[in-house]
Amino acid sequence: MSSGAGIDIASVARVTALLDRRPEVRGRIYTDAEGRDCDGHPQRWATRWAAKEAVRKLCGAAGVPLPAYRDIEVVIAVGGAPSVRLHGRSSRLHLSLSHEGDLAIAVVTGSAAPATFAEVPAGLRLADRPEDAHKGTFGTVVVVGGAVGFSGAPLMSALAAARGGAGRVRLCVPQAMYTAVAAQTLEVMAHPLPDADGGLAAAALVPLQERHLAGASAVVVGPGLGRAAGTERLVLDLLPQLTAPTVVDADALNIAAAHHLDWRSCDQPVVLTPHPAEMGRLCGLATADVQSRRRRMAIDFATDNGVVVVLKGSDTVVAAPDGRVHVSDVRVVALATGGSGDVLSGLLAAFLAQGLDVFDAAVAAVFVHAEAALGVQDVRGRAGGLPRDLLDELPAAQERTRRVLEERRSP
Repeated sequence: MSSGAGIDIASVARVTALLDRRPEVRGRIYTDAEGRDCDGHPQRWATRWAAKEAVRKLCGAAGVPLPAYRDIEVVIAVGGAPSVRLHGRSSRLHLSLSHEGDLAIAVVTGSAAPATFAEVPAGLRLADRPEDAHKGTFGTVVVVGGAVGFSGAPLMSALAAARGGAGRVRLCVPQAMYTAVAAQTLEVMAHPLPDADGGLAAAALVPLQERHLAGASAVVVGPGLGRAAGTERLVLDLLPQLTAPTVVDADALNIAAAHHLDWRSCDQPVVLTPHPAEMGRLCGLATADVQSRRRRMAIDFATDNGVVVVLKGSDTVVAAPDGRVHVSDVRVVALATGGSGDVLSGLLAAFLAQGLDVFDAAVAAVFVHAEAALGVQDVRGRAGGLPRDLLDELPAAQERTRRVLEERRSP
């Protein structure tokens, strides 16, 4: 969206009189930090009032929904330069404040459209995308999953890996569902494996290792996998013999939990992506116990088992075995639907395939996944968005994030 401008002039005397007459207005208009900064300085109350009105005028002229007054915060840097922050999203706005006598003046310029819908976490990384790259530059993701009646989960995971920038994506599914899956995508290479009881058979291990995993840069195990006896045997045999960084999700987590798998027996870095109930099974605890101490549970499990944990849900926690931890503050109700986690697993594997550190890949995937969901929510609302909508938003969410990171690096 093109840049615009918003200008507002406020009377110091009128703003001061209003706040003295109705003190409750302060809490509706100003943030706590602004209140502390303005206390005892009447002109500051007025300049910040004008700044908030100027931002809303710019947004209105651009056709962007008007932010609440408290979501617009004026921040003064150490050197005295003012800037404007829109809570809940980053922005590309520039602010100038002035006052003379009774008049306070604010001028806001820039784009009313957010650079991203959410604030990009400090330290977040995405892999480079050099112009001379080829498909081999960005790695190969192999997704292992699926059972009769659960074809959507592995397919969405594989498509998310493709939308996440992986150079090549292979999807390995039971023979019984191969035709249905292969017919739904042109970009992902689907492969049939031996099956039994509607799921993958234990005999699938050898062709999986010899034909597909040998060239993998990252692997996803678990979406829609089911709990057939042969499938359980396959998972328990496969995980200790991994040849690439692997995302373990869904039924693969449940199988590992039921058999008390020793995660330190895995030969490659592993990322676990449980929702609270799956985390409870891994730890032998009730879901409510997990939810009551989410951060501590993720950190302890990661440290004790030598894995990266992505504990999904509101305030998703990413914990590494070396003590690094990240808690996402992006809450998106549009993600509260079946299949969203499958998209996350594929996206995470794509970032691993492109060479990111395991913890960095997890943090980046959690953010870009939420950023894409905010894009869906912006268009479709808070209910009714589908995981397939997330897939379509992933490229734009990455590009928004990448541009913010590039701006941060520029002098």
